[in-house]
Amino acid sequence: MVAVSAGTQVSGVALTRTEWLAERIADMGISWGTGNSRVSGTLWWCMAASSLIDPIVTAYAQGRPAPDPALEQVLCEIRPDGGVERVLPAAGSHDEPKSASVLRTSLERIIPQVAEVSGAGEPSLWAIVADAIGNRAIDAGAADAGERLAREVAGRLPVPRFTDLAGRTFVRRISCCLVYEAPGCQMCTSCPKRPAAERDEALTRLAAGS
Repeated sequence: MVAVSAGTQVSGVALTRTEWLAERIADMGISWGTGNSRVSGTLWWCMAASSLIDPIVTAYAQGRPAPDPALEQVLCEIRPDGGVERVLPAAGSHDEPKSASVLRTSLERIIPQVAEVSGAGEPSLWAIVADAIGNRAIDAGAADAGERLAREVAGRLPVPRFTDLAGRTFVRRISCCLVYEAPGCQMCTSCPKRPAAERDEALTRLAAGS
């Protein structure tokens, strides 16, 4: 296994290579103390998916052209724990007027490989992308931009759902990051596996304290 140093950058195409993915997911497993590849792979994809869609969602929210999300046109900055810190445009890349359809192609190239390496189901990995789009859209102050992007990507990508509690908007998640299966970790406040009433009560307390 080749170790990754802080600030390492790789082409987006690396995310389609099973050997490279297996090494990064193994790094993530070591970081979280789990030898379960489904858990470490799901955690890895939660982070990678969020970084991958962030520049696109931000552009949609700001009403400007989105950067080209073709894997050959992006660089991924990798952390020592194997996670994707951020996604940057490669030299010579350009804004892509059909960024949603290109993003769909990129996701269709990556997700089957992550599923193969980790053992996670493809539908669950697509659901993670939908929730990531929703969260990044909320961060950008435009939940509707997340809905619009997801509809334009379409295919197997669900449209993110939202709920308003105590004056704050949250994603009504359809995906689970499996963090609670890692040693010493608990279920997320917004986890869809929580009973709905319990989840809404916890999110309401969170909103009231923010």
